[in-house]
Amino acid sequence: MTNSPLKSIGTRHAEAACEELSRDPGPTEPIRRSRAIALTAVRALAIATLGQNTHASMLVPMPCTINDGLLWLLSVSMLVGFTLVTAFLGLKFQAHRVGAGRLASALERVSGDARMPALDETGSGDIGRLARAINTVRRRQAEREAEHLDVQAAYAHDLRTPLTRMGLRCELLEDSAARTAMERDLMEMRELVEGSIACARMQHSMNEPLQRVDADGLIGNLVRNYRDSGRAIALDGCIGQPVVACPLALRRVLANLIDNALRYGTDVRVCARVDTKCLVLAVVDSGPGIKPTQIDAVLSPWIQAQQSHEEKPGSGLGLAIARRLAQSMQGELHLENRLSGGFEARLTLPLVVA
Repeated sequence: MTNSPLKSIGTRHAEAACEELSRDPGPTEPIRRSRAIALTAVRALAIATLGQNTHASMLVPMPCTINDGLLWLLSVSMLVGFTLVTAFLGLKFQAHRVGAGRLASALERVSGDARMPALDETGSGDIGRLARAINTVRRRQAEREAEHLDVQAAYAHDLRTPLTRMGLRCELLEDSAARTAMERDLMEMRELVEGSIACARMQHSMNEPLQRVDADGLIGNLVRNYRDSGRAIALDGCIGQPVVACPLALRRVLANLIDNALRYGTDVRVCARVDTKCLVLAVVDSGPGIKPTQIDAVLSPWIQAQQSHEEKPGSGLGLAIARRLAQSMQGELHLENRLSGGFEARLTLPLVVA
């Protein structure tokens, strides 16, 4: 290796440089010192280059052998690592899947219950963040709806005073036909005002907490109030035990159903019974009923059933509000025409004994 071409090239360059520097030392001492320093630098550079070239010439491939034991150990290590990574990813995926399923189930329950507690936010990172976002949206939406309904109720309440003044002035009209037409218009306006106030009350009823309720006492007091006002209502059956419910919402649902039955039917009765898992309260009448094609429509706001040629006063909100309140209590409102004639509005609630 000492006679390599790299060494010969380095040696020739170094000897030529030294020979050039020592050829004419110059007459003065500073020039001689400068040439001596330069000659020393050239020699050092030649030696360093020679050492590097010699080291580079020694870098030749060397054979490396791996025995079967080492190869087996490397294979097992890679297999174990791959298995651990796969298991980690599988557990992560399973956690996300379980969290997403639990969140979906909670959302399905929340959809019909305004008092449903907030979603669990303790899941994995993404699932917990999604639950927090949904809770925030629900809270803000409920606040906006409550604000809008409060404003609506305030406007409706303030309209009562001018409507009362208009009614008093209407009585002074000498034209009986004009007075009758004005009274009919004022009645419709009052119905709309009362419907707007009822919507605001409904929102507060939907946020009512569950509590122990004497259902028989509540229904009995409601029926007596109607009787005291001169409207005969029969009461069939009883519940026989306290239940967990929302008393204000329950009372408003029954009152809306009774008002609807009194407006369109006769022989109004409230029937109460307890099934295996349900509390069933039905308001039945002997009126003309509703056309089958209109049963689903009357559960929507501002829609009234056309049961006869005679126009009945009303805003079309009674059944819609009753259904919303029933859903807020995890219940159902079912409407159907009776086989024996008349109409039945049946409220079914989960039976929770207090």
